Amino acid sequence: MSIFKTAAAGEVNAKQLSKEGCRVTLSVEATPELITKAFQNAAVQVQSRAQMQGFRAGKVPLDLVKQNFAGHIKERALDLAVKNAISAALEKMQLNPVALPSLTKADFATFNDGQAFTFELAVDVAPEFDVKDYKGIEVTKKPETATEEEVKAQLDRILEGNARLESAAEGAVIDDKVYAVVQYKGKRNGEDDYKLSADSELIDMSAPQTMPELAQNILGLKKGDTKDYEVKEGEDTLSFHVIVDDIKNKIMPSLDDNFAKDMGFDNLESLKNRVQEGLNAEAKENSARDLVAQIEAHLVKTNEFALPESLVEEYTESSLNNFVRNVTQMKPEQLSAEQRKGFEERIRPTVEKDLRVGYIIHAIAKKENLEATQEDWQAELDKSLTANAKTKEDEKKIRAFFEERKDHILATLNERKVFDFLKKEAVVK
Repeated sequence: MSIFKTAAAGEVNAKQLSKEGCRVTLSVEATPELITKAFQNAAVQVQSRAQMQGFRAGKVPLDLVKQNFAGHIKERALDLAVKNAISAALEKMQLNPVALPSLTKADFATFNDGQAFTFELAVDVAPEFDVKDYKGIEVTKKPETATEEEVKAQLDRILEGNARLESAAEGAVIDDKVYAVVQYKGKRNGEDDYKLSADSELIDMSAPQTMPELAQNILGLKKGDTKDYEVKEGEDTLSFHVIVDDIKNKIMPSLDDNFAKDMGFDNLESLKNRVQEGLNAEAKENSARDLVAQIEAHLVKTNEFALPESLVEEYTESSLNNFVRNVTQMKPEQLSAEQRKGFEERIRPTVEKDLRVGYIIHAIAKKENLEATQEDWQAELDKSLTANAKTKEDEKKIRAFFEERKDHILATLNERKVFDFLKKEAVVK
């Protein structure tokens, strides 16, 4: 049992001062009885750790502890009293916070043994709203099969991925369609700079380049030609000496039975069928995802309500930190105030939308009695065991995972049920 258990009846008084959106402000009074109890418990807890010369640790007489550790006792008593009072106040007012409540007003100088202590508390609760306009949502369903053009484009990408380079015929010149193999040495303001030099550099003449004006200056050159050129970079002068080692053309394989066999298929028709199947599966998945996105957009648009600000801030902070670590390879604490603000502005709308959808889905599930059951969870477990449990050890791990993540799995099944219901009720154009 938690040491911060709810105070006894009558030891805490609470009243609601205001409610704005999802934020409820309470006035909470811890009675003298609760404060005295908090000081008594605090004294015993401090005694268990107190050390004084002539006494074993934890065995210092209580009166000496009170004399010599009064500050520690008061600090501990405050913590105990406030946590007990908050727990009791929330229970008394029948409030279920979505985030940790916070003290918004308190005069700690008035906290004394045997005296009532009053403070104000901000509590964020789930939004209260009547979900509406979720039946008969008009949606446009995207095709679930790939077109001939999409299949051809995918086959072209496969050919591109299997292209090879061959040296051009003698006398060929560099144009914007070939690949050039060059070596160059660069100088910055007359001094050798290894960052501006390379051996056997392969250059795709059809693509943008990072080396300043290199591609432009080798146009028209042949194998074995050399060229010197200069460019300005700010206040610096960059000079280059370039030698053309080779000129190569990209050779595309022919789309025929031989190519298909090289790819592991019986013939070209088999390759095309596999490409069609893969694109069809992708199209079906994209169509289903787009359908959900349309439904979510409609639900968010037609169901407006305030969100718990502390929850929005918490999720925004968490999403921002994950994004920064995974995408920018930076640490969140390395961000400047301006960078952090920019990321928050980009991330917050998505966080708000996801939270709103979550509350709406929960409301629909409750209203339509679609909440996932123990039987649904068991069916999902059985399905996973059938598909993935090859050994007894596999079965053990899967069962442990399902038990550990039971609430999360039930929430996912709940969401799936609701969206199946919404799609069934939708009007497909």
